Amino acid sequence: MHMRTLFTFLFLSLAMAGFAQKKNMKPMLGYDKIYPYKESAAGRIAKVEKLGKMGFIKEDGEELVACKYDNIYPWEKGRAKVEIAGKYGFIREADGEEYIQVKYDYIGPFKNGLAIITNLGRRGLINEEGTEVVPLD
Repeated sequence: MHMRTLFTFLFLSLAMAGFAQKKNMKPMLGYDKIYPYKESAAGRIAKVEKLGKMGFIKEDGEELVACKYDNIYPWEKGRAKVEIAGKYGFIREADGEEYIQVKYDYIGPFKNGLAIITNLGRRGLINEEGTEVVPLD
């Protein structure tokens, strides 16, 4: 009877250790760093880093934003500024879509629904949907 109890204890201990490893998805996902999960419009998401690039994953491990950005700035009003090689754009929090293409040298803060943009020394304005309401000139 004592051996059976010992065997059961060992079996359950090993099973729980295996379950804990499966539940902790960090190594399996292949990310270099996973930041804490936070509530968002897309559910619980975490910023991740992989080979020096940033993205976001959902709590179940599904990729929301591919790891292709050099920097992702904090979420603000359902969007986040993103950067690749010194160029800027925006992604949407709800679905991770890049809705303002990463092509501007500068995007200022939105005020009254508009933001100043610059590219190659030219300036213009975009609205919060990403439309150039005053084209670069």
